[in-house]
Amino acid sequence: MSAPEIMEAVSPNGGSTVEREDLSKRFARRVSVNEHYSRKAVSYQGNRAAPGLRWMKYKEGFSSRLVAELVDEVEPQAVLDPFAGICTTPLVAVGRGRDAMGIEIMPVGVLVGSAIAEASNGLSPPMFDHCRAALLSHTRNGHATPDEFAFPHVPITVGAFPPGTEEEIARARSFIAAVDDTGLRSLLNLACLSVLEESSYTRKDGQYLRWDKRADRPLRSSVDLGSIARFSDALERRFAEISEDVDALKKQYGGGHPDLVTGSCLELLKDIPTGAFDMVITSPPYANRYDYTRTYALELAWMGFDRGDFSALRQRMLSATVENKGKMEWLGDIYGENRETLDKAIGMYAGQGAVHEVLGILGERAAELSNRNILNLIEQYFSEMAVVVAELGRVVRPGGVAIMVNDNVQYHGEELPVDFILADFAEQAGFQCTNIWKLARGKGNSSQQMARFGRRELRKCVYRWIRTDD
Repeated sequence: MSAPEIMEAVSPNGGSTVEREDLSKRFARRVSVNEHYSRKAVSYQGNRAAPGLRWMKYKEGFSSRLVAELVDEVEPQAVLDPFAGICTTPLVAVGRGRDAMGIEIMPVGVLVGSAIAEASNGLSPPMFDHCRAALLSHTRNGHATPDEFAFPHVPITVGAFPPGTEEEIARARSFIAAVDDTGLRSLLNLACLSVLEESSYTRKDGQYLRWDKRADRPLRSSVDLGSIARFSDALERRFAEISEDVDALKKQYGGGHPDLVTGSCLELLKDIPTGAFDMVITSPPYANRYDYTRTYALELAWMGFDRGDFSALRQRMLSATVENKGKMEWLGDIYGENRETLDKAIGMYAGQGAVHEVLGILGERAAELSNRNILNLIEQYFSEMAVVVAELGRVVRPGGVAIMVNDNVQYHGEELPVDFILADFAEQAGFQCTNIWKLARGKGNSSQQMARFGRRELRKCVYRWIRTDD
């Protein structure tokens, strides 16, 4: 595949494409279509029927089959996922006899992963069946509960549930609070949390929550989401799935509990010993403006996050929205005097000409952008990803492999070749980029950009980087 097929020679805005063309010349020959990697393999679609992983509709992830095939091919000793989502990578790796660690800043994902690990290792089915029956009975028929157990709404969730659902949720929360067994409590929490959406007037829709017109709140649209499930009925169906999956889970993920850590990999990777892992399988947030604190607002509120917690979590996440603030000063503080890897990452970003080429063009067109903070988003996303990649170059031992799933993006007609940019970072961090496998069908640009700049298919890729000898 030639470079012109990868990078168009003319910027839609009349700006220079020299830097992007140079990247294309370096990496175009590494790009190939891999028919084995379908959209189903690199997204949640592949987990729709997977035991355990099907319990929570967590779209930001990849399939357990993909992870299993990669682990079996490489046969690593220790596997890391610094953007673990619902912890598919560490669960699969441990189930295949490997040591595994997952870092995930969204506590929803860690709760899901921990509950699946609990169900896979030592859960007593008779005890679970007794407890779920008691919870369902209390949820449907229990007495009024104190206000402390009411759903802890934040402004974005107010009006999400019918009144009867609010009452059932409060009774469920009061029951779970009295469960002493931490593992069992996490599984009950997961079951309840996983059915909040289907029993609400909301649906996850890209970077937003879509609201039904019946919700008791001011709305601009008049969407009808159809039948809204009763909370206890949805919960009963989820409990049936959990009971049905337990035997399969013990076979697949019964190798023990992976090390699951709630937090930002920007902060935590620096504390991992050098060469601790020989494989990374991950999919970072894409530079696509999605704010997961909004799409998972119901689940975070269930876990007790208040308005201030939402804001703090949003700012700690890898910058991928127009609301994120820069983190380099904060990173300087947490690295302190041990700045070697951070300084390397800063230099990697500073020398990345393709990013700065796009920033220059968009800066000249700032008045035309849908949001001027897109400039900050791009700068922060790539400077922070440089830190992540530099740290992966340190924690992956020579001969180790890093696999990453990501999408290219476009703003105001200017494509950012994320795959090539991160490959450049990776090779500066000690990896060799051996493959950029693209899906046979990419993704289209937004309708707004299509109307102005025409249709352009953007690559969705799986990267393979191999750590070279020091």
